[in-house]
Formats: sequence, C-alpha cells, structure tokens
Amino acid sequence: MDSLSVLASCLRKEPSLTEDEVALICSYFETVVLEKEEPLFVAGQKFNKLVFVAEGILRIFIIDVAGNEVVKSFLEAQSFFEDLECMDHNKPSVLNISAVTDCDLLILSRASSDDLRSKLPKWGYLMKMGALDAMHTALRQQEFLRLGDSTSQYQHFVQNFPNLAKHVPLKYIASYLHITQSSLSRIRGQRK
Repeated sequence: MDSLSVLASCLRKEPSLTEDEVALICSYFETVVLEKEEPLFVAGQKFNKLVFVAEGILRIFIIDVAGNEVVKSFLEAQSFFEDLECMDHNKPSVLNISAVTDCDLLILSRASSDDLRSKLPKWGYLMKMGALDAMHTALRQQEFLRLGDSTSQYQHFVQNFPNLAKHVPLKYIASYLHITQSSLSRIRGQRK
C-alpha cells in the first residue's frame, strides 16, 4: 500500500470525515523518504510540520548535558507527530527525530495546514484532538518506565512493543529504558 493509501485508511477511522474530506486532507501531504539513521530534524530548528509515519520507525531523542542521546519515544507506522511548540508557537524544537529504519513519511506544512483548515474547519479540531490523544498514548506507553526494575521494564517493553523490540537497535532500547547497553545485553542473556 502506498503512503497516501495508508494515511487515507487511518483517516477513515474518524467517523466525522467523508470520503471527499479524506481525499482533500490527503492532497495536502507531501511524501518524504528517510533512510535508516537519517535525521528528520535536529534540536534548534523550527519544524512547523505535521508528520505521518506511513512505514518505518522514527526515534525522538534529546541530547543531555553530558552530550549523550536520550531516547524519549518511538513513532511506528500509522503514527502522527508534531512538535506543538514549533507548530503552535513557532519556537525552535528541543527535540531531535531520526529514522531507526527506512521510513516513508507524509508531511503537512503549517501553511498547508492553515489552508486546509480554511477549507475544512473541523481540521483544526481534529488536529487538537489527535495531539491530545497522542500525548495521552505517549504517557501511558512510558508509565512502565517508572515501575519495577530494569528486567521487568525490558520484559514489559518486549511484550507490549514487539515490533520495536524486533527492529530497534539495542542501543536505542537501552537509552529509552535508561540503562546501559551492557546492562540490557545482560538482561537479554538472562531471559534465554
């Protein structure tokens, strides 16, 4: 399935959208292909765009005071992302996003989003509701990081995010779990 078909399929889950409205929304998105490890954007840049991951996995990370990458979350296929501070307030991002795997993305610029909102007023509402839903989902997905030890956190990660466990390099999973790669290797060895 091509990227726009994946987006259309995802949009059809919203019962208030007609087929014509789904087609209109899809017409505003532009295709972007990232190769594995290629950045989408880096901290300090303004990224006033909505991203839809049609295929692949992205990682969202920051650089801590010691200069280490700290993975905050992953975005899988059929996920939307926007940096609200950039999109709503035109501020530079504090985040970095790069491809973990080869990715097919669809991008909606702020200008295109504004134009779409003028033609389809409910687009603004749908974006806000989508942002809230994504925020709640991210919080629920990270809740396990505050409970238990590293072994139970890794077990939870593998059970609840099997696609990520299969495709994301260990160094990124370790960073996400706030443990060293050698600790993660030891935990994985104990599971076998």
